[in-house]
Amino acid sequence: MPRRGSQAMKLPRATWAIVAASVAGGAFTLFVAVWRQSASGHVHESQWIVAAAMGVLALASWVWPVVVYRGGESEALNMDEGFFVILALLVPPLVTLGTLALATVLAQAVRRRPLAKSAFNVGQVLIAAGLGLAVSRGIAPPSNSLTAGQIAAVMLGAGVYFVINTFLVAGAVISMGTSWEEFTNDLPIQVTLAGAGALVGMVLALAIQAHLWALALAIPGLVVERRLISARFAALYDRARMEGLYEVTLEANRGLRQQAVLETILGSVRRLLRSPEATLTRDDPGPGQLAAPMTVADQQQWLVASGRRRDEPFDDADRGLLRALAAVGSGALSNAELYQQVHVERERLSSITLNIGEGVCAIAADGKLTFVNRAAADMIELPSLDITIDDPVSDGALTAPDFLLAPAREAMRTGRTIREDDARFLGKNGGTIPVAYTASAVMSDGTPSGAVIAFRDITERKAFEDELHHHASYDSLTGLANRRLLVERLDQALRRSALDRKTHALVFVDVDRFKGINDSLGHVTGDEFLVAIGARMKGVVRSHDLLARFGGDEFVVLLEDVAGVDMAIAAARRICAAVEQPMVLPDGYELVASVSVGIALTEQGKTADDVLRNADVAMYEAKAKSGGGIYKVFDQASMGTRSSERLQIEADLRKGLERDELEVHYQPFYSLDQQRIVGAEALVRWRHPTNGLISPIRFIPMAEETGLILPLGRYVLDKACRQVRSIRDRLDVDLPISVNLSPRQFQESGLLSQVAEALDATGLSSELLIFEITETMVMEDLSGAREVMKRLNGLGVRLAIDDFGTGHSSLAYLKQFPVHEVKVDRTFVQGVAESPVDSAIVRAVIDLANAMGISAVAEGVETKDQVAGLKMLGCQVGQGFYFSHPLHTEKFDELLTHHFAQTAGPTEPLLQ
Repeated sequence: MPRRGSQAMKLPRATWAIVAASVAGGAFTLFVAVWRQSASGHVHESQWIVAAAMGVLALASWVWPVVVYRGGESEALNMDEGFFVILALLVPPLVTLGTLALATVLAQAVRRRPLAKSAFNVGQVLIAAGLGLAVSRGIAPPSNSLTAGQIAAVMLGAGVYFVINTFLVAGAVISMGTSWEEFTNDLPIQVTLAGAGALVGMVLALAIQAHLWALALAIPGLVVERRLISARFAALYDRARMEGLYEVTLEANRGLRQQAVLETILGSVRRLLRSPEATLTRDDPGPGQLAAPMTVADQQQWLVASGRRRDEPFDDADRGLLRALAAVGSGALSNAELYQQVHVERERLSSITLNIGEGVCAIAADGKLTFVNRAAADMIELPSLDITIDDPVSDGALTAPDFLLAPAREAMRTGRTIREDDARFLGKNGGTIPVAYTASAVMSDGTPSGAVIAFRDITERKAFEDELHHHASYDSLTGLANRRLLVERLDQALRRSALDRKTHALVFVDVDRFKGINDSLGHVTGDEFLVAIGARMKGVVRSHDLLARFGGDEFVVLLEDVAGVDMAIAAARRICAAVEQPMVLPDGYELVASVSVGIALTEQGKTADDVLRNADVAMYEAKAKSGGGIYKVFDQASMGTRSSERLQIEADLRKGLERDELEVHYQPFYSLDQQRIVGAEALVRWRHPTNGLISPIRFIPMAEETGLILPLGRYVLDKACRQVRSIRDRLDVDLPISVNLSPRQFQESGLLSQVAEALDATGLSSELLIFEITETMVMEDLSGAREVMKRLNGLGVRLAIDDFGTGHSSLAYLKQFPVHEVKVDRTFVQGVAESPVDSAIVRAVIDLANAMGISAVAEGVETKDQVAGLKMLGCQVGQGFYFSHPLHTEKFDELLTHHFAQTAGPTEPLLQ
């Protein structure tokens, strides 16, 4: 029975009735078990050993349960379902019931539980275990060896055990006044722990059944499992307390009044430390109290927490939290005191002029200085005349300098306040200082009798503005011009060329394989590498050319007033040659860069965006050639159409995602021997409203580059999961579906949560989802790929290596990955019937897969001869046009309906 508090109470009649029913039911269950056992023969020695071990563990589980904290309450949770499963599978029912009953009785005695609670718990366990055993043995009677049916029946019995336990406890606590909502708050946790315990119990029972000595491993295994679960809940509790400490810190410092701060701190002690009593006292703390010093009004007092239950004493974590709360309280009280002092001081100084600390000068109508405060005298070359403005002007008053006299006369002439935010006054050192001033006329009888000028030194502001301008125009990492300054200079050059007809060139430089540097050596080294590349490039361009870091690993050089494209090509060659020389970075790495370069010339009527886009298109044309160190000049005839088409496709694809224009087609996998459908691959298609069905070759690379692949991939994943669910609901067939993962999806931090959400939303079994990953994608970042694949495998989904044999195939690395399937690339499958080389490669891949215990799927099967050749090589599964083209959802459903109607249901799956 969960513990919800520490106060004893008189049990209501309804509760006594439930307790009595529980005891009677437990006694009846035990009687039935004794009667049945008398006819079942003797108990083996090994069964007594198992029962004794499980009894000890169950006793420990009750004495030291998993404790979960919720607000100011604690709750003890157990994982008896694991012990139930082991006992139900390995020992007779009477021994199972006796073991659980004895463990419960001893645990109640050790914990000194009241007699009513103890009797209820014993009866509760016997009833739940008896019904669980009855259900499991009624479904699958026991036999000499464990069968899948027995195991499934016992797992169902564990579910009955959990439900009956929960039902009885609910009846007891609700009869004592607990609401149903309060009781069900922790039901998900109980279900999770029960399921985890049952699964662990099943695995351990199988191990003990096979080898009795495995019992020695089962005991520490169960102990470690409980410790890990307890540590998990403790970590969650610590996190909740740290969040509470953070909220208390904010709340206490918002109060700004002593009483409000004290109420906040005391309330937080009661809540975060689950302490019914929290006080602030000058007396030394007594025994059983937790205390921490706290400064209140410059006096040390004790923040004391007490009243916790005897079986939950304060620990070091509680002590540290209390000290933290006391420190927060001391700081907040200090802030509150300072605030009050500042408030009083501000009220006292409210009558003083707001210009204090600023320079103030008074000038008479004749231009003589009548007042200069010390701040003004410190800033400009003037004597300090600390007299009031209304005093008569002395005969020896100085004439105001022109920089003061001009704004004063303007204010007196117009009668308005003159403001200037960026002016120059003559300073004390003979130079000028930047100031912002306000000049106001002094009126006497409606006519100006003088003026007052208040000014302040804005040197720091000007420096800050200059710094902001530098940050706005220059890259903080390399010190080169940034995109904004480049575009400004390019716009200026284009405006000049409209008058003087001169030509300018843009050289667009992209660092090849820079991501590999970041991933393998770290971002710090990557940044140093970019700085070194920028320095190399700056050394080979003309002094009046503008070199800018365009973003990421891209640089752009603006060559103004070029005679022709040859000058731009020469600059591109110099850049390629310069960065190919080894560069020693500050952290000791020696690296060589490879770049792809695009060149575009300005033309009449072209905007800055047009020229940048053309250079970018040329750069991508160079990058497509691979190899590095390649430049391309933009050619309107061959590249111009692609440039505009690419932008149009990107814009249309964004709209297409919003308008649900994308479709998922499915190409089935067939078993080569029986010609049965054993799976399918989900393939995205785009049905454009005007251009019809667009090939993935045209939009997938662009989607990967722009990031649209992320929402597109989520769309395909969701559709594929829903399709698998639909197939199961319609045909009662579990058909696995493969989904391709792009490189950007594979690197996305939220991939695992997206997969889990898709599986949860459809209620899909995770092993029916297969992710296809290319070799190249894995080999680019081995450690990162291994970690992602392990996490995906932890979710239960299966992984396949796509296009196997075409990338950086490495058997040494492949065996380290949790791969379930390899797909033989179509380039080898096409020649399997004629080419001995292709046939040998395919055979090697199939043999490798068999040796690793994974599946091999042949891609691109198009002919009957290829099918025959693959079957001879031992390949079991194929995919290709020979069997079926990728089909729209409706056509695919029709195919499956017809296929499985003929085959009368699926056989043992081949993709596993």
